[in-house]
Amino acid sequence: MKAQSIKSKFTLLENHFLNTFFSGIYLTPGDIIHIGNQLGLSLEMHTREMLMKRLLNESDAHHKLPQAITLLRQLIDTRIARYHQLSSHYPGAQHPLATLAQKANATKSLLAQQHQGNPYE
Repeated sequence: MKAQSIKSKFTLLENHFLNTFFSGIYLTPGDIIHIGNQLGLSLEMHTREMLMKRLLNESDAHHKLPQAITLLRQLIDTRIARYHQLSSHYPGAQHPLATLAQKANATKSLLAQQHQGNPYE
């Protein structure tokens, strides 16, 4: 059976979140499902890619995209706080953790841009 493909207007954002090198955070399938549950969306276990597509597209379809973005930003803030905590406990890891925190902050900015929408559309 062939995997179902979802066309998405959030491809850039999805790809950004799925690549820890760019996003600075790793979202587990459980993280994505938890956010979906908080929005009243029923997301069953699937690949991270499919879950992220469904989270963004279904929250948009149900007019809950701003809430999804807020929840994603809160999760990012939690991870950044954890990076800072780990940096204080493990000084030798400060540089890589600071890099991850910086990338995570850039991801929050990308989410803010998504929330504001594209003024050129």
